[in-house]
Amino acid sequence: MRGRFSPVCRHRSGPVAGYAVAILSVAAMLVVTVWLKESFAGISNALFFCSIILSAWFGGLRSGMAATGMSIVSIKYYLSTPTHTFALNYEDVAHFVVFLIAGTFISWLGERQRRDEELLLRAHDELEEKVLARTAELTVEVAERTRAEAGLQGMNRAWRVRNACNQAVNRCADEEMLLQEVCRAVVAEGGYRLAWVGYAEQDAEKSIRPMACAGEGQGYVENLVATWGTSPHGLGPAGTAIRSARPVVVNRMMSEPSFAPWRERAEKFGLKSSVALPLTTDGSTIGALMVYSPEADIFDEKETELLKQAAVDLAHGIALLRTRVERGVAEEALKKTEAELGRVARVTTMGELTASIAHEVNQPLAAVVTNGNACLRWLSADPPNFDEAREALRRIVRDGNRASEVIARIRSVLKKGEPEAQRLDFNELIGEIVALTQGEATRRGVTIQKELAGNLPMVTGDRVQYQQVMLNLVMNALDATNTVTDRECVVRIRTASTEPKSILVAVEDSGIGLGLEQQARLFDAFYTTKPDGLGMGLSISRSIVEAHGGKLWATPNDGHGATFQFTIPTEEGA
Repeated sequence: MRGRFSPVCRHRSGPVAGYAVAILSVAAMLVVTVWLKESFAGISNALFFCSIILSAWFGGLRSGMAATGMSIVSIKYYLSTPTHTFALNYEDVAHFVVFLIAGTFISWLGERQRRDEELLLRAHDELEEKVLARTAELTVEVAERTRAEAGLQGMNRAWRVRNACNQAVNRCADEEMLLQEVCRAVVAEGGYRLAWVGYAEQDAEKSIRPMACAGEGQGYVENLVATWGTSPHGLGPAGTAIRSARPVVVNRMMSEPSFAPWRERAEKFGLKSSVALPLTTDGSTIGALMVYSPEADIFDEKETELLKQAAVDLAHGIALLRTRVERGVAEEALKKTEAELGRVARVTTMGELTASIAHEVNQPLAAVVTNGNACLRWLSADPPNFDEAREALRRIVRDGNRASEVIARIRSVLKKGEPEAQRLDFNELIGEIVALTQGEATRRGVTIQKELAGNLPMVTGDRVQYQQVMLNLVMNALDATNTVTDRECVVRIRTASTEPKSILVAVEDSGIGLGLEQQARLFDAFYTTKPDGLGMGLSISRSIVEAHGGKLWATPNDGHGATFQFTIPTEEGA
């Protein structure tokens, strides 16, 4: 047990050994004392106390008492005068009583010392055993604490990464920027060595295409051959994560068999462990986020779960950005479709005005012909009448301009192109529409009246789109009077600046009015009450007004007919 003599072992040796020690030690002391007395006079018998002490220390009280008795006998028989006799005198008795008392006391002290030392050694052994046991416990506790702290550090890293990924998702405006920001955040916030994102290609090789990368050892990703198929290059973490849609942890890349194709490359860049996190959107895995550490056995279950959540957030961000892009493309296509439908609606409306337009154009053209013939006659006279000819030419120019204005108004309404914002005087625009529809109104026996507010604030918007709104509302008002025969047919156009920072435009008719079903579905696309209508006019008109920040609605009149009105913001309110 130890390198020293133990009283415990002595005690377990039994009384025979103790008595043997007593006999031997007394015999030895007798020999030494006899020899010393022969060589040196005056030597006392005190050496026998040494045998008593030794016997008591080794064998206990009984051995000490035995040594005491044998010492008295030896002294009496061999050293007291006369020698070789056991006869006692008064001095011998007194001397031996004192010797017996001293020996007994020494034996008792030796026994006491032996027991105390034995108890002390036992206590020491027990304490040492407890210390060893506690040391083992502390070693386990320290190891458990080292693992807990490592796990906590891993969780802190993963939490920082997830938080940074969420911020990147909220901040980034396009997919490429998002992927790069997430890779940068994984390295900067998580303290990992390398991070990259690979997308699963749908080619024959099922290759994985790196999209973004950040951190030390970016050369690892350069010319990297990895797939998500079942070939040896598809059995690594990235390919397995994409195929299974589950995280794949490799905590010892140098000894993982499936990592063999990339082991030399990973060792070159100091990569020891990795985790592959699938990126899944709409039920399909589009790629993986790869995270690498320079330490082995770094990715435990909790850290991997948090990193998995960060990858889920990234996948949601990718889906959101793609949805935005797709929505933007759809909205752009919708705008083009609406613009084209608007143009079709304008062409259809202009078709209704064909007779009126032809009349508007034919009148100045006929006047041009008449004035041209007159000019020729005045020039052919003898002598030529230059004054009359000059006047005829002026009328030709006037009528030509008149025809040109009609054509310009038609081209303006039928203009095809992107919306163009410009400053507009809405009273002037209404005048253009009235001039364009006046002939049709006259043909139908309808009077168009204007009640335009003076000093109407300017607005900003697309002239052609506003012309389309006004043309549609005026033509609808004219159509509403087609079957009216018992009263005067009137279309009244009003403007006002009644609301703060906006103007009001109203088109009121005295036609057949609006039924309940019509009011409910009036602005629905493809809803129409006309036999040959498209059902797009009012729907497009409302979209145009709302796109300019206004509102379009319809209400029945108290008497006959209905009023369509809309508000649009002025330059100050836009």
